[in-house]
Amino acid sequence: MQSPFKKIRSIYIVYWFLLTYIIAALVWWFIALMHQNETMIQIKKAELDNNALQYPQQIAKLNEEQQRKTAQYMGEGAVFFLLIIAGAIFVFRAVRNRLRESQQQQGFMMAVTHELKTPIAVTKLNLETLLKRKLDPTQQERLLQTSLEETNRLNSLCTNLLFSSQMEAGRYQFSSEIFNASNVLHEIITEFRQRYPDRFIDSKIEKDFKINGDPTLFKIAVSNLVENAIKYAPRPLPILMYITEAGKMVKINIADQGPGVEEAEREKIFEKFYRTGNAATKTAKGTGLGLYLVQKIIDAHHGEVQVLANSPTGSIFVITVPQVN
Repeated sequence: MQSPFKKIRSIYIVYWFLLTYIIAALVWWFIALMHQNETMIQIKKAELDNNALQYPQQIAKLNEEQQRKTAQYMGEGAVFFLLIIAGAIFVFRAVRNRLRESQQQQGFMMAVTHELKTPIAVTKLNLETLLKRKLDPTQQERLLQTSLEETNRLNSLCTNLLFSSQMEAGRYQFSSEIFNASNVLHEIITEFRQRYPDRFIDSKIEKDFKINGDPTLFKIAVSNLVENAIKYAPRPLPILMYITEAGKMVKINIADQGPGVEEAEREKIFEKFYRTGNAATKTAKGTGLGLYLVQKIIDAHHGEVQVLANSPTGSIFVITVPQVN
């Protein structure tokens, strides 16, 4: 079976061969027309009577005709050449983007398969261990806690897949209601503290902020960012969530002290299926779908999401949405 790299290489070879052939044909066409034009003018000059009184004017007229034809061919050739180059650039970018999307989708399917199988395998192994062995309460609790974490991770993945497909297909009915964003954040923090009792999740939510939108989707977006922080930040270090007011806007900040995101990739990480090239994050589990869904949801709330550098290390994801007074 031909590898994807060889397929891409073959496509590029065919593309450049065809482009070179077309340009060569255009150059040959131009040279042939110029030669034909010169030959026709020479024939017309040979047919003239050089003793005639109007001979100089006729020669000048033929020279003018030759120059006019030359300018015409050069203009047509330049237009054709520019059209070919523009079309070649368009096709090249389209093919490159399609190949890139295909590679990303292939990586996504592999990641999803792994993300689906791993929680099931871990939970199955833990349950089999509980059934076959006599364990003390501490060991039982540890196995059950691990199974619960894997089940929650599987649930988050399924939620992201479901809502992403529904939103892309336009099948999700986006609800618009005024809700208390601070209460939603408190719910998220409580849930994650229960799911990850060994992680320190701190919060600074000092007042209530109300926004207009879909509370279910909003909760998914913020939860994805918290999950992201837990995934990449070292276990002993805290994760901080705080909410601030900026005029008519509300800013929700999720800060971690993980490896961070390089500045060149801060826009790309919100693309569908994109996984950062940072070696420190490549080994982390994920599908490249969570941050894409975050941006889609926040865009639907007429807001924006961005990532900033934390100090001394890590990232700060900032959600900015309009508040309702």
